Amino acid sequence: MAAGAVWLPLESYEGITSSDVSISFGLFVLIVVITGLLFFFVEGYFISGVLRKKIKIKSKSFNTKITVEFGDLFSKKGWKAVGVNDFFDSVVDDDLVSANSLHGHVIQNYWSDDSAAWQAAVDNSLHGVAFKKTKRAKGNRNRYPIGTTANAQEGENKFLFVALARTRKSTNVVQASAETLIGAIRGMLQHARAVCSNEPLSIPLMGSGLGRIGIKDAILVDLILAAIFEESQSSKITDSISIVLPKEKQSEINLGAISRDWK
Repeated sequence: MAAGAVWLPLESYEGITSSDVSISFGLFVLIVVITGLLFFFVEGYFISGVLRKKIKIKSKSFNTKITVEFGDLFSKKGWKAVGVNDFFDSVVDDDLVSANSLHGHVIQNYWSDDSAAWQAAVDNSLHGVAFKKTKRAKGNRNRYPIGTTANAQEGENKFLFVALARTRKSTNVVQASAETLIGAIRGMLQHARAVCSNEPLSIPLMGSGLGRIGIKDAILVDLILAAIFEESQSSKITDSISIVLPKEKQSEINLGAISRDWK
């Protein structure tokens, strides 16, 4: 595109004026490269949006600031949402809880791999919440409805742990769906409304990876946004909500396209 954009006016000028443009091949290549880079950044940021790392989603129905961005969830201030299984298991053994999940990461890094301390904090938050007693070979026996949320704090780090996926008792494999994702986000937001006190709330890309929903990441973002919009229209949750996406997903998720879809 850049080569054509540079070559066409030169040829047109020479054809109309019957005169030659004196330009070296090296200078021509340099102009093409500069023009190409200009095209690349303009198209990437303002047209397709593939280079954008952060967008704002606005609504006339409520005044909460909603952003979608690539970054590190754990570097964000305020409350952080983390999806867990419906038993709120605490043992990180790659069977009940995977070390590669956000659930396992939080226990290992913020509770110093002390699963008992994390379990005590979660159980205290869930006191009085209805559950179903379930027989299992290992792990917790109390099964909670999807969307049940426990808040726990370790130092200045504040977390909302939400039951996102159902656990298959025979294998301890968890499985979420589009329906459970929306239900989990809405349940978590209802709990956040009571505890956030207008502090920022950050939500990861729930449902990808071990959530096993099996749909494209960009659609997961749309589902999370739909749940945020639906719940925010009921009443205000907090001042600002961010959906924080893994940086490695930047080649797969076009924030420009999401911004256009939600205008």
